[in-house]
Amino acid sequence: MVFTPPDGTRYVLPDDAARRVEVVAALRTLYRAWGYDLVEVPALERYDPGHPREAQSFKLSDRDSGVLALRSDFTPALAQLVRAHFPAVAGGARRPLRWQYAGTVWHAIDPELARTREFTQVGLELIGVSNARADAEIIHLARESVRAVGLRPRLEVGNPGFVRALLDAADIPPGLRDAAADAIDRKDRRDLADLLSGVACDDPRAQRALLAVPDLYGGIEVLEHARQVAPWPAAQREIDRLAGVLAEFEDASELMLDLAMARRLSYYTGVTFRAYTPDFGQPLLGGGRYDGALLPAAAGFSIGVERLLQATRPLGLAPEPEPRVVSLDDPAARRLRAAGVRVVRALRPDPEGAREEARSRRAPFLLLDGRLEAVGPDPVDDEEFAALSTLLATAPMDGEAGGGA
Repeated sequence: MVFTPPDGTRYVLPDDAARRVEVVAALRTLYRAWGYDLVEVPALERYDPGHPREAQSFKLSDRDSGVLALRSDFTPALAQLVRAHFPAVAGGARRPLRWQYAGTVWHAIDPELARTREFTQVGLELIGVSNARADAEIIHLARESVRAVGLRPRLEVGNPGFVRALLDAADIPPGLRDAAADAIDRKDRRDLADLLSGVACDDPRAQRALLAVPDLYGGIEVLEHARQVAPWPAAQREIDRLAGVLAEFEDASELMLDLAMARRLSYYTGVTFRAYTPDFGQPLLGGGRYDGALLPAAAGFSIGVERLLQATRPLGLAPEPEPRVVSLDDPAARRLRAAGVRVVRALRPDPEGAREEARSRRAPFLLLDGRLEAVGPDPVDDEEFAALSTLLATAPMDGEAGGGA
C-alpha cells in the first residue's frame, strides 16, 4: 500500500487546515462587505481545446466517450456562468456583476518544476463595467486582501496596453511580440536588445523606448517619465488610462507603478497588478482587466491560498488551540459549544478514563454531571474556571438534537 499522495499534492494536517479555513473566511468576509456575492462553478468541465489553460488541464474520459477536464482556472468557468444566466451582460450590456469564489484548482504540470498541482484559489470578478472606478475598486480590494490576513501590502500596478503601444511603434512582428513582452516583464534588457537587433524599424526612438521600459518603476512620477519616453499618441492614451485609475485612490502610498508589467499581453487589455508583502519574494495575488478576452467587460484577481499561508507563517499565526474541556455530559457540553467554547466528547465512559483523556489533550477541565472539574496537572486558572461555570449556568441550548454527541 502506498502512503504518499501523488506528486504535487499533499496531506493537510489539522493546524494548517484550520489556518486555511480562517484565511478563506477572512477574505470572504471582506468581499461580502463590498457587495461581492459568492458563486460556485463545477470542478468538472467539458474539455475545451480553446481554454486559456488547456495545456495545464487534467483530462478525463467520460462514460459516453466524451472528454472532461478538472477545473484549472475559475475565470473561464465564471464567463460560462455569465453566458448561461446573464446573456445580456455577455452580449455587452453594462450591468455590474460582483462575484467572489473559492475552491480547488488542478494544474497538470511537471511537479519537478512547480511543486503544487492541486491548490486552493480565492478571488473575485467585477463583470459588466469597464472604467477607472471599477479598476480602482479591484486594485483596492487586492490591497485589502493582503491586509485582511495580517500582512502589509505592496501592489505593483502596470498597463500592458502601454507595452503593446510601444511594440506597435517599433514595428515588432507578431511572431516576436510574446518573446519581447516576456523579456520586458523580466526586465531582461540583454534578451530584449538581442531580439530588437533583428527587427527593422523606421523610428529608432521606438526601440530605445522599449529598452527604457524596464526602468519605468516607482511612484506616480513614473508617469511623467513615461510621457517623455513614449510620445506616441497610443502610448500617451495608455498612460492617461493608468493615471485615471490612480486618481481614484485617496491614498496611493502602497502602490508602485511598473510599466514593464507585460505578462499575458494578448489576454490583459487594461491595468494589471501583483501584490507582495515585505520579506516574501513571490507575488501573493495577481490580476487585471481582460475586456474582450472572455467577456466584453471584466476585471478580477485570484489568490493562491497556500502561498498566502506561506507568507503568513513567519508572522506567528497561532495554531488551532487544544480544547479546554473534555465532557461526559452531552447536554451541558452543547451549552458551552453554543457559547463558542471548544469541547471534546470523552470517548471513555468512566470518569477516571475521561480524566486521563483530558490530561492527554492538556485540557484543564472535565465536564461531569453539569459541573466542571479541574483535572490538572497545571494550576487552575480561576478566572477561566469561573467564566466557564457562568456559561454553564446561563448559556442557552443551541437546538442541537439529542442522542449523544
